[in-house]
Amino acid sequence: MSRNTNDLRNLAAWQPQVARQVDAARYDFRTMKVGAQPIRKPFAVAAALLAGCLCGAAATRPQTASAPAASPAAITLDPVHSVALFRIQHLEAGLFWGRFNALEGSVRWSLEPKDLPTFDVTATVAKVDTGSEKLDGNLQGPNFFNAKEFPTIRFVSKTGSADGDRRWKVSGDLTLRGVTKEVEVDCVATGIGEGPAGKKAGFECTLTIKRSDFGMKWGIEKPAKALGDEVKLVIALEGDVAPAQ
Repeated sequence: MSRNTNDLRNLAAWQPQVARQVDAARYDFRTMKVGAQPIRKPFAVAAALLAGCLCGAAATRPQTASAPAASPAAITLDPVHSVALFRIQHLEAGLFWGRFNALEGSVRWSLEPKDLPTFDVTATVAKVDTGSEKLDGNLQGPNFFNAKEFPTIRFVSKTGSADGDRRWKVSGDLTLRGVTKEVEVDCVATGIGEGPAGKKAGFECTLTIKRSDFGMKWGIEKPAKALGDEVKLVIALEGDVAPAQ
């Protein structure tokens, strides 16, 4: 019996200690206390708990890889279907059109509607075509394009921005008669199709220049008003899209 009595006495002494420990661990949200001790930084504790939960969730959340940007395709111009039209006023009356046949060069474009293409296009002055051999000869002479000294006209784009789906404002260097000027060109992708040799892409680009800026002044003052100064250009391009590597 003495042994049982001692066990009961030990249990009675141990119970208040347990009760005090449980009470000390109890958190009262109304008083911001743990047991009898106030929490000095309750929001820091809450923030730490929340951060731990978020970190655990982030660690278990599956990661998704973003799609890589499309690489620009090389588009080689088809000279048969690439021309540059020019329009100028004659004797302050009609608007006269001519063209440069068989444009050469390349375009680089990802074929994505918002992605900016880059252009490198060359016209050969000897391929000017007005429908009149005499006039073609005059345009190739020193008063106009001066084909002997400057046999080509070239545009190389530098920068630009989207102006809608498959539409862009493109800035670049136009070199004409040995003079290089920066110009802004409105460009639109006219389509993407399939041909016997593979995929095709087409563009139409328009701009207006003053020919006097490039040293071509005949007909503006001498003879006066024989030809206008402003020249509108419409460039139609079609090219073969290189297969993806």
